[in-house]
This record gives sequence, structure tokens and C-alpha cells, in this order.
Amino acid sequence: MRNVWLELEGLVERGEAAALVTVTRTEGSAYQREGTKMLFRASGEGLGTISGGCLEVDIFERCRAVLDTGKARIVTYTPESMIDTVFGFGSGCLGTVDLLIEPTAGWQSGPARQLLGEICKRVRGGERFGVLTLLREDGSLSSPLRRELIDARPGGAAGIPLAPRAILDDAIAAVSTADRRPSKNLRASAGGRSYEALVDVFVPAQRVILFGAGEDARPLAAIAAQTGMEVAVVDWRPELLRAERFPEGTALSCLRPEDFPGEVSLAGGPAIVLMSHGYEADRAVLGFLLKSAQSPGYLGILGPRSRTARLLADLEVDGPAATIVRTPAGLDLGADTPEEIALSIVAEILAVRKHRSGVPLGSPAPDRAQSSDPRKG
Repeated sequence: MRNVWLELEGLVERGEAAALVTVTRTEGSAYQREGTKMLFRASGEGLGTISGGCLEVDIFERCRAVLDTGKARIVTYTPESMIDTVFGFGSGCLGTVDLLIEPTAGWQSGPARQLLGEICKRVRGGERFGVLTLLREDGSLSSPLRRELIDARPGGAAGIPLAPRAILDDAIAAVSTADRRPSKNLRASAGGRSYEALVDVFVPAQRVILFGAGEDARPLAAIAAQTGMEVAVVDWRPELLRAERFPEGTALSCLRPEDFPGEVSLAGGPAIVLMSHGYEADRAVLGFLLKSAQSPGYLGILGPRSRTARLLADLEVDGPAATIVRTPAGLDLGADTPEEIALSIVAEILAVRKHRSGVPLGSPAPDRAQSSDPRKG
């Protein structure tokens, strides 16, 4: 949701009319989950997706109505309503979805604009935090909408509490949790009144550090960037670290192996892939990483297992320290080309980060057949 927040800030600064759409509740099967956002400009141009395209036409019409009235509203799509809404075919999703549609004008007031600035500051800084929005009180939409920042700490509500303690506690827990989808619809009763809120948790982008800037690093950087990861490339050969070889926004650092990580931060457990194709270079960096107090969230090495086994033996590493190394990096997709191998590595990084097995979604069991990846020789 990084791009949506930052684009919203730009729209508000320019005074451009648009509608912000947020999934506030899902029940059953849904294409997206709570917290998912998109922006609709008055021209019809959108940023983000709510349903993969099957509801967006109808949502845009509802956004136009919100822009005309200047009043936020919550829209509910059910399986029954979708049959008529989406050209008589249904959306393909068998669940119920609540959407909050609000005009960007609601963010123009002083307090709201200040809050948006703080949100975007944290987004740019890669912080994990939450935004608690009070949606309904006794079933009625709150007007104006009230929000506050939530931090992952005891008493982590940054401002004046706008919801019952039970909701605040659940919101703080959501920001602190390791769940893959921490944003949640929250409900509670207090003082004879009922409350509904959304805690919208911003999870920083996965950072990926590639040690090695050869030709096979280019598709890996490109695919990682396309999935929203923040990519850094480290190499000691300046001729390979040309900006035009990598996606826009890639951080490039010219460092000798013995100087790694230099100015490159290892905070937050980034995914690191060793792919310099230089044995001594990989050994120097691997030796540092296995001794560092800042453990990577993922550590993969290109090349066959036998090469990595030799690296570990040279470093006199065995036992638990050796088990964190994924070799050869990537899931078993039968990958052969640099692009296919890059896809398999990004897929494995995602699976590790989200604590998933990487097996087919339709698989009835977590077991896979014996790997036949030729790179494992």
C-alpha cells in the first residue's frame, strides 16, 4: 500500500479530487483482504486493485457519487449483489466485502493533513505501524472519520483514544503480530454502545540485497522490484554497477567483499542472495553473515550444493549456522534460464517471509515430490 499512501499525499497537496477506497471487512472468499486500498481519480484512472478488475467499474461509479456529495460511505458487496453488478456473471469471489469510499477532500483539514504527513513519513522510513479508523458507532458511519496512529508497543495509541480499550488493545496486537495479513476489522461494545473499526497495518517492503551485479542479477532485481521489494545491489566492479542495468530505485553500492556490508544496512532482516560467481568473494561475505549479530531473514547462494558445502567447510561452519543457508537459492520450478531462476528465488523469498511452504495451492498435503532441480548437483 506504499504507493497508494504516497499518491494520496500528492493528490491532497495538489488539491486534486479523488476517492480513496479501502477494504474494511471481508467474509468468506475475497480477492483482497482488510486494509487493501486503491485510488480513483475523477478521470477514472485508478491506482491499486480491490477485486482484480471485476468490481472496479461499479466501484468507480460509486466513487463518482461520493465525489459529487463530498460524503464518505461504506458499500457492501455480497455474492448475490455481485451477480447483477458485474454484467450478470458475478465477480468470481464468493464472499462479502465492505468498502469504505471517502473523498480526498476529507484529508484536507489541518489535523487530517498532519496525520497523512506522519503516515507518509513512516511509510518512507520503512516503519511498521497501524492506522486505526473508527468506522461506525451504533451502526452509523462516523462523520467525520476519526483516525489515530498505532505503534507496536504497550499503550501504542499515539493520540487521544477514539475507541474502547478492547479495540485499542486488539489494534496494538495486530501491529505487533507476525501474521501475513495483520490488518483487521475490529468490533467491541462499551458503555452501552457498539463500535466498528479498522486497524490498517503498514508492513514495510521486503528488502533484498544482491551480492553480485552480473547479468543474472538483472532479472532477479527486476522481478523483485516488480513484486514491491526494495532492491540493493553490491559489487566491487564499478563497470557492472551502472544504474541503467537495474530497475529505477535500485540502491547500488561499490564495495570490496572484505568491506561488506559497508554503508548497506542489514537492519530488519533483509533477504540476501550471494551471486557474485567469485568463490573468494562469496566466502568473505558468507563468513561475515554467519558471524553477524544481524541475521538475514533469508540467505541464499547461487550454484550447486557442492560449491556451498565447500564454502561452509572452508569457513568451518556446520550445525545450526549452516542450516540457515538456502542452496541453491530458489524453489524447485525446474528453472533453467536466468529469468526462471530469478523467479524461483523471488518465490522462495516470499514463501520464507510469509511463513509458507511453497507447495501448490491445490496440493492436499504439504509434502512435495523429491526435488529434481539440476542446479543441486
